[in-house]
Amino acid sequence: MRVLLTGATGFIGQHLHRALLAEGHEVVACSRQRPDLPCLDFFPCDFSHDLSPEDWLSRLSGLDAVINAVGIIRERSGQRFNALHTQAPKALFGACAQKGITRVIQISALGADGQAETTYHLSKRAADDFLAQQPLNWLILRPSLVYGPGSASSELFAGLAALPLTPLIGDGQQLVQPIHIDDLVKAVLTALTNQAPSRQRIDCVGPTALSFKDWLNGWRQWLGKVTAPSIRVPFILAQSGARVCAPFSRLPVDTESLQMLQRGNTAPVEPFKQAFGFTPQPFEHSIEQTPASRAERQQAGLFFLWPLLRLSLAFMWIWTGLTSALWYPVDESYQMLAAVGLSGVALPIALYAAALLDTLLGLALLLNYRLRLVLLSQVAMMLGYSLILTFCLPEFWLHPFGPISKNLPLIAASLMLYVREGDAQ
Repeated sequence: MRVLLTGATGFIGQHLHRALLAEGHEVVACSRQRPDLPCLDFFPCDFSHDLSPEDWLSRLSGLDAVINAVGIIRERSGQRFNALHTQAPKALFGACAQKGITRVIQISALGADGQAETTYHLSKRAADDFLAQQPLNWLILRPSLVYGPGSASSELFAGLAALPLTPLIGDGQQLVQPIHIDDLVKAVLTALTNQAPSRQRIDCVGPTALSFKDWLNGWRQWLGKVTAPSIRVPFILAQSGARVCAPFSRLPVDTESLQMLQRGNTAPVEPFKQAFGFTPQPFEHSIEQTPASRAERQQAGLFFLWPLLRLSLAFMWIWTGLTSALWYPVDESYQMLAAVGLSGVALPIALYAAALLDTLLGLALLLNYRLRLVLLSQVAMMLGYSLILTFCLPEFWLHPFGPISKNLPLIAASLMLYVREGDAQ
């Protein structure tokens, strides 16, 4: 079949793309960036802006089916639930009805039902309800937590499990019913090929429910670690912390995700088994079959150290800028600048311009703004400072506080974050 796959570069989209190719289907990919996997055709699309059926009609020619796998777990600048989960999918589904593409599979979310309360679930449900009203051979799949290689949430849970103390929200008895990405992909392929089930909303869950505490202990087992002591975090405190940290963090967790966890994330597995003819694998089986590699164990151990490194570098730049402008004796700063050849009005200009630039770069690093550009700028500045001091004040290499030599590990740390940021895109 010739299939349009939206969100082709996302976690679920990449796995679907690979599986569709393996089954001999032709993939027309639709995403903001061109996928690494081969495809019959590629249409750049942005669910933040493609909000009318006219934006989609030209992309739907010659297709047999459409799979919508676009989704975000938390809002960011330029990415809003209403646009990505509701308005753009409604435009896509309306265009499918106009073009006569009857087979449409929507990847929604468990909890996008009549009891939905969060903006995330409500935005998903609005698109689901619209699709259910269309004269299409539609299928809405509502997966629980989806885990597997490449999942941002899986990286988060592994990172939590790698901590010396296991953090729990309250008593840690919130229920989850995770499904492996391979089982979700198998269900999509079955529905695509068999054209059945049809016009149904099916919850996609694993065979058994787990408490959040057991879920994290399972991830520790996957990492080859023994069970760790736990620390209970009151729900209100966890929500307050998530609200405060949200502007400075890219973690896939916020107040809404905590609210969804508190609600629980379970459903009967029998409808899934009847619809697709197989039983999804239990979490315990998947971690036994594919234990963590050395690289995955290292990644889990570093998960919370990466943001700590970013925050510490941001503090250093901000503190340096403020200290230079406000607290360090101006006469001593002028003496250093004079030693590198500046004089007169150039002295205050250089001092306060450098202090302002240091502070702004630190704030950008703190707020996750254009991180790769900011990190390269900081590396360039540190190299520039080091070279100027080396030629003009070489005695600083022998200073006990290491004003030049300390730049070497700082440059290395910034380059590590630069590479990390590229991998995270």
